[in-house]
Amino acid sequence: MYKIRANNKQGKTDVISILVFVGLFFVLLVYSNLCSYFDFWIQDFWQRLRVGISRMEDKNPVLNYIFPSKSTNYDIVLIMIDDSAILGISGLFEGNRSLYAKALNNLYELNPKVVGLDLLFTNSTSETSKQDDELVDAINKYNDKIVIKAFRGDDNRFTPAFASLNSRSAPSYFKNYIDEAIRSVSLYIDFESSRGRERRLSFQTQLWAKFKGYNKNDITFEDGYLTVRNEKLVKLINSEFLLLNYDRPLRRVRVFSFLKLYNNLIPASEIENKLVIIGSGNSLSQDFLYTPTNGNQFSPFLNTLVLNNLFDKSYLTPNNKTITIILTLVILILLYFVFTFASPTISLVLTFILNLALIIVSFVLLMHYNIQFEIVSPMSAATLAFIFMIGRRYYVEYAEKRHIKHAFQHYVTASVVNEILKDPKKLNLHGEERNLTIFFSDIEGFTTLAEGMSPLDVVSLLNEYLTAMTDIIFEFNGLLDKYEGDAIMAVFGAPVDQSDHATRACRCALKNQKVLNQLRGKWHREGKPQMRVRIGINTGIVVVGNMGSTMRFDYTVIGDNVNLAARLEAANKIFSSSILVSEETALLAQKSVISRKVACLKAIGKSVFTNVYELLSDKITDSAGEIEEAMKAKEAYESADKLLSERDFQSAEKILGVYLRDHENDLPAKILYSKIKGFLLVPPPNDWQNVITQEEK
Repeated sequence: MYKIRANNKQGKTDVISILVFVGLFFVLLVYSNLCSYFDFWIQDFWQRLRVGISRMEDKNPVLNYIFPSKSTNYDIVLIMIDDSAILGISGLFEGNRSLYAKALNNLYELNPKVVGLDLLFTNSTSETSKQDDELVDAINKYNDKIVIKAFRGDDNRFTPAFASLNSRSAPSYFKNYIDEAIRSVSLYIDFESSRGRERRLSFQTQLWAKFKGYNKNDITFEDGYLTVRNEKLVKLINSEFLLLNYDRPLRRVRVFSFLKLYNNLIPASEIENKLVIIGSGNSLSQDFLYTPTNGNQFSPFLNTLVLNNLFDKSYLTPNNKTITIILTLVILILLYFVFTFASPTISLVLTFILNLALIIVSFVLLMHYNIQFEIVSPMSAATLAFIFMIGRRYYVEYAEKRHIKHAFQHYVTASVVNEILKDPKKLNLHGEERNLTIFFSDIEGFTTLAEGMSPLDVVSLLNEYLTAMTDIIFEFNGLLDKYEGDAIMAVFGAPVDQSDHATRACRCALKNQKVLNQLRGKWHREGKPQMRVRIGINTGIVVVGNMGSTMRFDYTVIGDNVNLAARLEAANKIFSSSILVSEETALLAQKSVISRKVACLKAIGKSVFTNVYELLSDKITDSAGEIEEAMKAKEAYESADKLLSERDFQSAEKILGVYLRDHENDLPAKILYSKIKGFLLVPPPNDWQNVITQEEK
């Protein structure tokens, strides 16, 4: 029945999966502009990295190959109206056009091939027409070699230079396209004039065309392309805008101050047959354009980038949205079938490889082929598909595990259930040999203690005690094996491996006694009986696994080392101690706890002697004073016991006597002291061994 339910659920989930994948596709389609925004962010990162590498003084050939950058184009020269020109030429900042006329006359003598005035002369001067006439005369010298920038504020209109210069005006219009950064430039404008609908090439297009020797009829705009002499040259956005490629530092260009031109100090060799742009860029100007790689820049530098893109044919080819949509759809279809049958690990690796491949392809196309390839949409499709399929698989498996957990949680502990859910093979009844630490605790004389109490009070007291002790076992990640009346059995190191299982068990025992001491104070105030608990711990090879019948079984441990732990718990009665551990446990935990050897014990039912240790202190949590007292107890007891073994009873008695003056509550030490005093009166036989024999459980 369970399998049938699971399969039905799987079928329903498959239908849901198909719907989710279809929904993902349409969501990515609707939010394609948002994806494009992030695509530009990724491309800007590569561009900024390339610009940074190109500025490095020590050129790394490998990096230069991976991030190719264009060198300076010496055919373009900028003449900037900078701070030195503003300060050095009186009236320039006020816009005295006679000054521009003089500079243009000087430039004419240097024989530039093409000149672009990245300056606005939209109105005639109000004071006198003499300045305008001088400027017009200077410009007319150039005949068809000069272009003047016209102001364009939107997609449909522009404001040309004043009437005498109108025919030489060309609009300049940079557009941000996706975000606030300038990413495209208009190559022409269709506008309404007194002669009807007209088309005029942009400022940048005219400069490029004149420098390349193209006439007006050579350049057309057809099918979304800039076409030159019937060759489709530039793929345009919205049939008008060129997508800029920031493939070099914007200021990698020859620049001279307008002051030098005005004073005729620029060598002719720097200007002859060059494309010269005169523009403004000074601290008083606020005419900035925000670029994705170089921050705010003056328009002459943007014009230089446009011209370089056109000269080098390094402009970006815009992304083909149809390809992006098809690729996203193909990836979703492919991954649906792969993720349905592949493991989570394979699905993760495939998603990573696919996304990495998309990033590499995008990078190579951008850096080496100047092609914009959008990857955020297909990458999002792959990543979201993987997340959904993992969630789907988790949901199905979680439902199955929940069913198993519900079926078994009443029979085994939660930790065992979780181990079974990780590895269902553990449901087999076989065991395995492992080195573990076994913990036994028992209340001393509980039957006598409970006399005179009502059954409900006994249960209440016992439940309070067992709850507190069990919480501590779980705190140290122990496995609660079972309760046997007032006794507790726990295992450390299983079912989950723990390299420090001996340390955990010892620290757990010490905390048990501390918390029990606090409970005794509480019970005393409530008029309840006091209880003393004995704990025995042993580390060794045991068999661990599911034990029982096919109808009912339990996860537990068996073996000789389990029995020894139980014997050590009972052996506390011999020494009036609280916690006894085997030598193996004491040695494994010695970095974290302080213990002392109390005796060599012949446990009941054992033929081999066992060195037995008493736990005294937790080095991690106890105070410095407690640790110091524990060390005193250890040194005094072990020194006396060693002298006892050597039959030096007087020295042993002296050491313990001094120690017990200030530590009369150390019961194991008092018992040893009494034993030594007895041997002083009646020495043991010559063949006597310092071994304690356990007579009863």
